Amino acid sequence: MLVSIVIPAYNGAETLPQCLEACLAQDYPNTEVIVVNDGSTDATSEVAARFEGVVVVSQENQGPAAARNHGARVARGDVLAYTDADCIPRPEWISALVARLDDDVVAVGGTYDIANPASRLARVVQAEIAVRHSQFEEAVDFLGSFNVAYSKEAFEAVGGFEESYTWASGEDNDLAYKLQDAGGCLRFTRGAVVAHFHPEGLWSYLQTQRRHGYWRVKLYRDHPKRAQGGDQYAGWPDLIAPPLSLAVAFLLPCVVAAEFLAGHGLLVLWAYGLLCFAYGILHVPIALRLRTRLSPSDLLYCWLVLCIRDLARALGLVHGVWFFGIRKCELR
Repeated sequence: MLVSIVIPAYNGAETLPQCLEACLAQDYPNTEVIVVNDGSTDATSEVAARFEGVVVVSQENQGPAAARNHGARVARGDVLAYTDADCIPRPEWISALVARLDDDVVAVGGTYDIANPASRLARVVQAEIAVRHSQFEEAVDFLGSFNVAYSKEAFEAVGGFEESYTWASGEDNDLAYKLQDAGGCLRFTRGAVVAHFHPEGLWSYLQTQRRHGYWRVKLYRDHPKRAQGGDQYAGWPDLIAPPLSLAVAFLLPCVVAAEFLAGHGLLVLWAYGLLCFAYGILHVPIALRLRTRLSPSDLLYCWLVLCIRDLARALGLVHGVWFFGIRKCELR
């Protein structure tokens, strides 16, 4: 069975060589590798073209969802395997994914390792992902597009990735939900691993998280029944933490100041304290699980990052509610 490995790439020249070397070194005997250059302004196409046997196609910049669909149209395989240009799959990656595909299973996904452990932020990001994936059972309701294989027939039957997601956020959730709604089963395997260059700059990481908040509004508008509890990767605490963080950071301090001036500050201060306590409680479960994976200093840093990240996501949510909810804009 031919497996088509599709790699969307936007300005990925720096990490793409390691990704392609790993994809070409898979122990699975029957693969093709396709790089979709998504309107890059660097040497992505030239770098990919240096690898013998790699198919390189290009498009104007439309985002990873459109790039993955472009790759699917070019692909000759019965199975579509996706990873990203900043990922390095292990040699058994494809074998581990294909082994779990059968007549009932339409998609199989795997997990992350870390490619840049010298970065504190990267270590924190990896530790959180590892904790979340450690709780996955074999049957799941979400698979990330960084490490996944789809039956091409099932992929095409639901229309592939929704191309109105023009950033890397929400499009893999959307596809997972569509496959399940069509009766397909999703599976997770810890044997399929790709090492990822996690973000190293806090500002760029927070910008990405702000975009996640923004696109989540569209995702849950398109799939309203998932808005109540999220999915197995991001559950209800992840849904309510961002708006709570916004209240803690902006709304109630102003109310507290006003109430102090009016002479009723103590009551309001108690209410604010309860809200802060409720917000803090949301992070206790993940903190308890992270304590065995991070040093004390990294754990404290992680807690600070989680709080700031919630606020970044909240700002994205506000923008998304305005754009997708109040204005009811479409990106089609």
